[in-house]
Amino acid sequence: MKKVALFGVDNDWGRGFCAALGEQYKAAGWEVVTTEWVGLGETEFYPLLNKLKGLNVSLVAGTMSDPSSVSSLIKQSREVGLKSLIASDGLGWVGEWYKLTGDASDYVIDQIPQWTTPEAKKFQAAFVAKYNYEPGAAVAGMSYDYTKFLIKVLEATEKDYGAITTENLFKTGKEKVMTGQLSYKDGILMKEYKYTPETFPDPVIDGEHYMFPVVQYFGGKPNVIWPEAFKDADLKIPANLK
Repeated sequence: MKKVALFGVDNDWGRGFCAALGEQYKAAGWEVVTTEWVGLGETEFYPLLNKLKGLNVSLVAGTMSDPSSVSSLIKQSREVGLKSLIASDGLGWVGEWYKLTGDASDYVIDQIPQWTTPEAKKFQAAFVAKYNYEPGAAVAGMSYDYTKFLIKVLEATEKDYGAITTENLFKTGKEKVMTGQLSYKDGILMKEYKYTPETFPDPVIDGEHYMFPVVQYFGGKPNVIWPEAFKDADLKIPANLK
């Protein structure tokens, strides 16, 4: 059986994330060998990493929420010779993550928005031309999409109720957005932003709606390895795991 060790920042986010992740791995036939909790701001991981090394797991997966912790974990994992593939949720959210991790981040897996669609790549190029710096797909792209979605909600509210007020916006949200009657299909990152009574407050999550691609980092660059529609590279396994 394939073995995975989970780690998470010791708060509601980390515990909820690892609980969901653990169930998904078990459903896929993996054995969750251990789940380790990390204090916010922790930067000393040698004891933990040596423990994980001794467990001989194929994959170490989890999430942290501060740059110093996640970068320290990744760098120290290479120092102790951890052979496991690492899935570090949210590494790419950190603006200077590669300066903090360097080549230690090679082979690390993440799941984060990317400029995958033709419309997204056009937006990215226009942004760089105008502002002379590279935008983040999550910060710039998703903000753009949700702003356009908001405009659509505002227009529907004015059309249905004659005025845009807090009360009328609440009605539109409850009666149309939450029920799935009003969605947004003109986004640059997702095919459709849609909510239903069963998913709210989360959106509908699948390949046709809200979905983050899985990437693998090399030299500070993300390579999309899933889904197939956006894939530009195959998953690479370190030689010491083959």
